[in-house]
Amino acid sequence: MIEKIKAWDERVILYINRYLKHKVLDYFFIAVTYLGSDVFAIGFILAFAILPVSTVQSFALYAAVALILSGLTVGIMKNSIRRKRPFETLIELKSLRIGVDQFSFPSGHTTAAFSLAVTSALVTQGNIASSVYLILALLVAISRVYLGVHYPSDVIVGGIIGSSYAVLIHIIREVIIVV
Repeated sequence: MIEKIKAWDERVILYINRYLKHKVLDYFFIAVTYLGSDVFAIGFILAFAILPVSTVQSFALYAAVALILSGLTVGIMKNSIRRKRPFETLIELKSLRIGVDQFSFPSGHTTAAFSLAVTSALVTQGNIASSVYLILALLVAISRVYLGVHYPSDVIVGGIIGSSYAVLIHIIREVIIVV
């Protein structure tokens, strides 16, 4: 099973790298990938934390908790699994090495983007903003593969981790509000 996933990962990333690369997309995805950075995530949360409305401040707290838990999970997994990045294993890959640490699996940028996006979407349920948050998170995931710094399975698992913690924290938040 692992070998099949690895083969699929390599086929997808090499296809994107060979046939979908374009200078305009390079610049676009370099910009988009920073939406999953630590600096953006912390800035996003701090911006809401300093607003005077208590609902917004509680959102910032829950977003921070989801982000911290998902980040810890990613750190533990990266250091346990120690998967090399695509540009280290696929010689023919043309990579734009933007925002990378040592290991590839799972994608921390994607995890952070989905943690914030799903937390935000759950708060703004039914609002068009919910869709925008999720689309931006998806673009972060795509950017990581497009730039050649992650395999598709890295970003899929990162999205699952970030989303799962956001949903878990949202459920806890709802229980706290009811009690």
